[in-house]
Amino acid sequence: MFSFPSTELVSSHAGIPPSISSLFGTNQVPSLVDQQYVYDVLLGCKSELGGVTGELCRARAEVERLEGRLGQIKGVISELEALLHPIRRVPTDIMAKVFEHCVYESQGYARLDIKHAPLSLSQVCRSWRKLVFALPCLWKMVRVDFSTSSPNWYRLMQSQATAMRLWISRSRSVPVSLFLTSFNRVIPSPFLALLDMEIMEAGPRIRELSLRFPTSSLCRLLSFTQGPLEFLEYLHLQSTDTLPGSHSIPPLVLKSASSLQSLNISCFDLDMRGHQVPWAQLTELSLRDGFSPIGDQAPSDYLPILIQCPNLRTCSLGFGSSIPDMISDSVTPVVLPHLCTLKMLTYAETPYLKLFFGALLLPKLRSFSINYANSSIASHFHETECLQMLNRAAETVESVSLCRMDVPDVELSSCLSQLPHLKSLRFHPGQLGLNHDLVAMLTIPSSVTRHGGRTLHQRAICPSLESLDLRCSGAVPVDAVVALVDSRRQFEPQLKHFSLQLAEFAYEHDRGDEIIHTLEARLSGHVDEGLQLILTM
Repeated sequence: MFSFPSTELVSSHAGIPPSISSLFGTNQVPSLVDQQYVYDVLLGCKSELGGVTGELCRARAEVERLEGRLGQIKGVISELEALLHPIRRVPTDIMAKVFEHCVYESQGYARLDIKHAPLSLSQVCRSWRKLVFALPCLWKMVRVDFSTSSPNWYRLMQSQATAMRLWISRSRSVPVSLFLTSFNRVIPSPFLALLDMEIMEAGPRIRELSLRFPTSSLCRLLSFTQGPLEFLEYLHLQSTDTLPGSHSIPPLVLKSASSLQSLNISCFDLDMRGHQVPWAQLTELSLRDGFSPIGDQAPSDYLPILIQCPNLRTCSLGFGSSIPDMISDSVTPVVLPHLCTLKMLTYAETPYLKLFFGALLLPKLRSFSINYANSSIASHFHETECLQMLNRAAETVESVSLCRMDVPDVELSSCLSQLPHLKSLRFHPGQLGLNHDLVAMLTIPSSVTRHGGRTLHQRAICPSLESLDLRCSGAVPVDAVVALVDSRRQFEPQLKHFSLQLAEFAYEHDRGDEIIHTLEARLSGHVDEGLQLILTM
């Protein structure tokens, strides 16, 4: 017979039991009387559930209110602390210098990218955004790469051109620097016309302009030369083509570029005849004629250009095609009284180069480098007329770099012995000239080492040498290399940098790793004393 549960088993709230088992037991089935009781209890539970639910809703609403209030208080505290932050007290001119350093010193350049300054700086706070857009100096330079493989690349290029226009407008009246690039072989004419117009409109305020495009596109971006270019100091035109085409850069007319100091042109079929440039005011000149084994190329005779550039300090020339033979009597000497650095890249060995070097007179030359760019293993450069040019400037030359030149030991020794102030030497011959005697040639004799003294040391070849970079075959004696470094570390100025590249022939036993490990061990003492040692294969 079922009995009602005691009051101890019933919840203290409205008689609600703590569990069903407390009412009937584990295996008992409620009778009809019991069912009535269950029904009454169920009604009470539902009533209580409604009350608890309402109370819980009110509690949750209160928690949400308190959490919202907490967030508001924290926001006010954060804003008040920000008002007291020391950065708020930094004068505007100091902040402008900090921003300018961030854009041009830390990054090196400004880009059309929200992740880079100055656009990234404008995302920090309202005051910074206002300041960034109010400083023309932050918008005086921009690099834009129009290269893209996106399906919507035309629309993307248009948006970049629009953003570039807005960028330039923020620079106000400050001279600007534009560095524009695209490697896309085909660029729509409407976009080129739009970009050409933007460049032409900015022309009167352009200080530096770099255009790196395919030649066909580059030729359609030169309308700016027709307008005033009073602030233009640096002009760089480079073709991104990998092979010559049917287009070539037309003659430039830069008569209005009264401030032009640096001119850099690099493309296939570079023909400088007809260019109207204020050559006499240039201090930097770079002319690179690309080379291709296919197609006919225009010759690049640079002597008529150089004779008009008496104020050059730096010159870089690339010879991409063979120059027709010239009569030596017709070559006029070219004197460049202020030229300090001459860099040359050549793809072909021609009689013209001998005449070219023979015509140059460089009384203040300090650095000279020449690189024979033909990648053929059997191809090497024999022209040594440049050594005679170096001898004519022997009293000022401090740095020489000869790459892929197979110079006879006698001629190389004769040249180096006349360069008493040479501090840096790089000699990387071609494969057929790897077994040269330069290691032994530059080693200070033991007689000088024994007697010591600066006077005897001056009799050695290149007594002022501080940096030496050589390329030899794996047959070079380890003892000879160690003797070279040892002798050069005993006198002032000491050898500070030594680099040796080992080039193995296919038929030689591969001893490169063994030689490098041996040299590292035997020269470790000099490394500990400050020698910069680089050994590679």
